[in-house]
Amino acid sequence: MSTTTAEPLFVNISSEQEPTIIDSLCMNCHEQGKTTLLFTKIPFFQEVIVVAFECEHCGYKNNELQPAGQLKDQGIKITLNLIKAEDLNRDVVKSEHCSLKIVELDFEIPAARTKGSLNTIEGFISNVIDDLSMLQEERRKVDPETAGKIDEFIAKLTKYRDGECFPFHIVLEDPSGNSYIKNPYAPTEDPQMKIKHFNRTVEQLDAMGYKAENTYEEYKNSEEKPEHITAHKVDFAKPLVEEDDIKEEALIFPTPCHNCGVPYFKELIIMAFNCDKCGAKSREVKVGGEISAKAKKITLKVQNEGDLRRDLFKSESAIIIIPEVPLELTLGDIGGIYTTTEGLIEQIHDHMKENNPFVGDSTQSELKEKLDVFFAKLQDLKSLKTPWTLIMDDPLGNCFVQNPFHPKDDPSVEVVEYDRTWEQNEELGLNDMKTENYEQNA
Repeated sequence: MSTTTAEPLFVNISSEQEPTIIDSLCMNCHEQGKTTLLFTKIPFFQEVIVVAFECEHCGYKNNELQPAGQLKDQGIKITLNLIKAEDLNRDVVKSEHCSLKIVELDFEIPAARTKGSLNTIEGFISNVIDDLSMLQEERRKVDPETAGKIDEFIAKLTKYRDGECFPFHIVLEDPSGNSYIKNPYAPTEDPQMKIKHFNRTVEQLDAMGYKAENTYEEYKNSEEKPEHITAHKVDFAKPLVEEDDIKEEALIFPTPCHNCGVPYFKELIIMAFNCDKCGAKSREVKVGGEISAKAKKITLKVQNEGDLRRDLFKSESAIIIIPEVPLELTLGDIGGIYTTTEGLIEQIHDHMKENNPFVGDSTQSELKEKLDVFFAKLQDLKSLKTPWTLIMDDPLGNCFVQNPFHPKDDPSVEVVEYDRTWEQNEELGLNDMKTENYEQNA
């Protein structure tokens, strides 16, 4: 009995990739047009569908970009500081729920005004200029004062588009979490870009077309508790169930470490997903218990095979830094992982390999070369050609590295606890959390 392996639907963009073309009704002239679908991956982002429609009868054209993945757990706010002409050529994915703002001009494109699209920053500004320029001749006849103000603003936008007003800031704010600005420094952190994740509000869910059902208050006040809670209808700003209800579904057993006898680190929740139909698998480890009072930075000097075999836990809120590569993985790049030092490197390798773009143009070719060098350096880490450093910096203090010398101090590990900054607390949603003089409603 022979078996065939299905070709992946979403692949990295390449010159050999064939789009899917289907007949579609033109909503402008009601003749038959063509819709072109391109299923592709954007490196270091996610799978997307590029949709383009063209009618040969009336010449009408339309295109948009749709995220192919699920709604992200949190919204995202991306702030980019543009300082040179090359920054105008950065690729931008703007979902239909995303607003785009030019801070210095106090100008904003609201989310409801545009469809999802893929363009450069220069392209987005050019589109705004084209939209504002439409009907200007007619407007000058009817309302010359307003037309004059629009001309002045178009002149300002043109200077920004042509690179005459550096530096300036672009802000994308997307409650769906499906927007993106290309990082030319990948896989290292972009020094010009700040990314903040936030819990979406009920109003934002409603604006995106999601009904905020099964929230904490509805669950708590309901006489009949729902057996299932649909993931895409969750209000992520509040817990779904209380502690007593969780304990009915899963048990956590605090036990001493089987290897070194050190008392358990923290309560961990291990989640595994498996699809019987397509074989897709995923797993994630999350920390249970209370929030630590301080942040923690762990520095491990990896010098021998024993250091590669150390057990460690990298939480979902931790930043990973390896100066020798150099590498910096920020919050959200990979989730919580319980593994060994070598296993962590393999996880990073696989994560980056999946996002490696095999493409043809010069800019993306440079990215491919950078990643090839990066993969080679990762292999060198596992072979221990030279000692190297692993840093886990976690504002929630939830990371752990095994100490084989317990109860003595570990000569290869430095642990520093420090107070979280206001910005870190804001990123984690802790500034608005009330922890004192709290009275629970009856």
